Amino acid sequence: MELSDLRVFICVVEEGGISRAANKLNRVPSNVTARIQKLEKQLQTQLFIRDNKKLRLSPNGERLLHSGRELLLKAEQTINEIKSDKPQGILKLGSIEMAAATRLVEPVMQFHRQFNSVELQLHNAPTGALIEKILAGELDIALVSDPAEDKRLEIMPVFTETLVLVSDRQHIDIKNPADLGEQATILGFSDLCSYRRSFDRWIGEQQVPAKTIDIHSYHALLSCVTAGMGVGIVPQAVLDIFPFKHAIKQHPLAQPWGRSSSCLIWRKDSLTTNAQAFKNLLGKNNETAIDRLAS
Repeated sequence: MELSDLRVFICVVEEGGISRAANKLNRVPSNVTARIQKLEKQLQTQLFIRDNKKLRLSPNGERLLHSGRELLLKAEQTINEIKSDKPQGILKLGSIEMAAATRLVEPVMQFHRQFNSVELQLHNAPTGALIEKILAGELDIALVSDPAEDKRLEIMPVFTETLVLVSDRQHIDIKNPADLGEQATILGFSDLCSYRRSFDRWIGEQQVPAKTIDIHSYHALLSCVTAGMGVGIVPQAVLDIFPFKHAIKQHPLAQPWGRSSSCLIWRKDSLTTNAQAFKNLLGKNNETAIDRLAS
């Protein structure tokens, strides 16, 4: 069904006849009649009952009139939304767990206050998985850590993270991978996590043998570290909000292992109005934070 045919049908109803509708639509009556006949053929039903050269709606015509007006209104709203540069609809935001628990709390609150007509959907996943979802068009924009250059992606650094090695209080000081011991147990996320990959490379420098246990949240990781089940690498921002951080021993990491860059990423060809608004807000917040540090 074409929307133009639906408009002709509704005009005939509202004007009370073919001739008046043709005059309003700047068409000849035969064209209006042909459009109505086309609709009736497509729907396989009679839309008007013809009585002494007068038209009145059939029962199915009444149904089409009600639904047709809703369809035209929805079509007009959709066109206006596409043409509008005002944020509205849905924003599919991806984030690594660390950022969702620390860095994004205030920006998400601000975004909701400023653009309350936007439904924000937050998806947590490791960096590698988020990059795949951005490239596949499943997310509009995402905050990830240390993304590799990709000609399909725009990358905007936002935060610099300090990474620390954590263990239980009884562990010896860890200054290099050899200090982990001969039977080290590493606690970390999947190999799609950039922090986990960084840790693996650090250990690999001295080919230290280690058993790895996959953990799915920072609170679980830090709880296991506190219990002496292994060591892990976490951002300082996460450790700062852990309620039992006094029971954890921190070990500074030398560069480049002790730094990570949290970046916003999006497809170069797919920056939506909603994603642009979030990007601008997060960038503005970061500039404000830098100004506070400078002063």
